[in-house]
Amino acid sequence: MKEKKKIWSIYTRLFHVMLITSVVTSYILIQKENQLTSHVLVGYLVALLIAFRIIWGFLGVKCSQHKDLLKKAPQVPAYFKNYFNKNRGSYMGHNPASAVYVLLIMTLLILVTVSGSLLYGIQENSGIFASLNKNYSGWMLLLESIHKTATTVLIVFIASHVIGVLLNLVFNGSDLILGMIHGKRIETSFDVILTPKQHLFGLVWIASVLSLGVYFYTKPDNILTQDQSLAIDFRSDSYETSSGCGSCHIVYPAYLLPKKSWNFMMDNLENHFGKDASRPEEEAQSIREYLLSHAAEYSTREASIKVLDRLGDKIPQAITETNYWKEKHKNITKEQFAADYGIKSDCTTCHKTIRDGLIQDAQIKFNYE
Repeated sequence: MKEKKKIWSIYTRLFHVMLITSVVTSYILIQKENQLTSHVLVGYLVALLIAFRIIWGFLGVKCSQHKDLLKKAPQVPAYFKNYFNKNRGSYMGHNPASAVYVLLIMTLLILVTVSGSLLYGIQENSGIFASLNKNYSGWMLLLESIHKTATTVLIVFIASHVIGVLLNLVFNGSDLILGMIHGKRIETSFDVILTPKQHLFGLVWIASVLSLGVYFYTKPDNILTQDQSLAIDFRSDSYETSSGCGSCHIVYPAYLLPKKSWNFMMDNLENHFGKDASRPEEEAQSIREYLLSHAAEYSTREASIKVLDRLGDKIPQAITETNYWKEKHKNITKEQFAADYGIKSDCTTCHKTIRDGLIQDAQIKFNYE
């Protein structure tokens, strides 16, 4: 039996483990909206890992160079044609299929992390791209679609990679899993030996990712996640709205409904959800002007954009009647609302900063937590 040779350096193997761990962790975290900040921070780690891997591919490390991967891409048809032939020959490092996979997975990860960072800035008004929220909120839905689609494709690719590794083990006896742990393969006739320069870069690479991970864990609220959304001082902006509407319930942010909803509501104050909420004419006009000038049409916040996008021809008379609200709360049953959340219109149960006009995903506090 041929002697196994070490072709994957410790840095390549650590990168592989850290990338898998980060991607899986990030995916798990985003299943709960109030874990968005943690999801984003892990996403930054993924971006840093990929950035270093791209540089690593130009440092002349055998079996890890980009040019080697590109050279093997045209060999994919022949590789699959002889896939079940045990005498098909061997490949140094990646086989053609895995070479193409590496190139595609890196491209997808770049797309996911870049679109995610931009989306975080535009949709959440947070992070390093928060300044884009004001002028590029119209890109929000497109970016969200790109990010979700790229993530779905990424998951499919990861699943196919796992299946491919298992098939390779069953039909060709090549244990790629153990190979990535100890770094050795029998298909090569030499050991990959790193130069001092490559070792130095590898150490800086791994140390940077670990250090950043520790920093994120100890200080999640940092320049990369800082929320730039401003609180709304209802009393200062419109005393009439604050005192008139606030005398019966919290003052809901005007950006949660379109102008036609506010007009309808102000036209029917004598029957305001079963109560007479009529106000003196001058006060009512002042409230109307404030609501209309701050309605969803004039806001760049996520809720405003999505309320309008899912509105259709409806004129919702309450925030809880909008399609967007129903979609976001569809997993909460009537029984849960009654037992854990009180009434649907009581946003303060989960959105602790709603009185300041803020509805941020990372600030959601579920009643059962």
